[in-house]
Amino acid sequence: MVALFEADNGDGVLAALSGLSDDVRVPAWEALRRRLCAVLGPEQRQGLTDQAWSERIRTRALLALAVGPVDVAKRVGSYVYLHPPATDVERVLASRTREWREAFTEATLHAEAAETEVGLFGPLWWDIWRRLRHLERAGALRPDGTSPHYLVLMVRGLLFSDSIVGAIGADPELAERSIWSLFEPAPVVQKALLGSERYWNPGNTWRVALVRLALTGILDRQRLADAAAVAAEDGRMKRNHRSWYRRIPQMLADPDLLPQVPDHGPPPPGNQLRRPS
Repeated sequence: MVALFEADNGDGVLAALSGLSDDVRVPAWEALRRRLCAVLGPEQRQGLTDQAWSERIRTRALLALAVGPVDVAKRVGSYVYLHPPATDVERVLASRTREWREAFTEATLHAEAAETEVGLFGPLWWDIWRRLRHLERAGALRPDGTSPHYLVLMVRGLLFSDSIVGAIGADPELAERSIWSLFEPAPVVQKALLGSERYWNPGNTWRVALVRLALTGILDRQRLADAAAVAAEDGRMKRNHRSWYRRIPQMLADPDLLPQVPDHGPPPPGNQLRRPS
């Protein structure tokens, strides 16, 4: 493993997966831990072509996934599952035990959802969500689609997708399952939902998107109104969280309350990290 690391040989890592056991993984991680966790800077890239640099990152990511502990994404960085091609990540994850994959899934969701600098990540949330959702649909990971950490990543990811409505329309399983868990009391989820109101595009907040999804028939209109009404009276939530839900039935009853999306012109004041294309 050390030789593969030093040679930037990602294909060699994949070829070695079948022979990896815990007796090999643990000492390999200890031998490479410091270098895998080190932040790569300009000095490490000096003299490398773009292709060689990409292969170096790919090799490090695959090695970290292949030999690292369940919280490897927190220790090394999200790039361990973001940078390599999805098929490479699937192969490495398939080589780990079911118990490891379950613990890795939980640890990764927790680490990403715990990130407090949401605006700093910006569009990266969409990349994180798409990759984790791809791995879920491919069967490489099996997260609980109703857990608070999963929901936080869904909320953040789709917020930076340019269109929450479009993203859910393209992934109807979310409308059948995870969407309805947004109405259950979980402070981190409610905080993420309210946070979407602070971004500059008022037409792409989660509250507006839920109403539009109901008006277009993707979500059941009456079920949405009922779920929002129940959440608005749920004493387990904070007052400002309940107020967020209370607005949904009002907009369902009077769609004119929905913000109008301008056809042109500058974006409204506020966070302009990402402007819809």
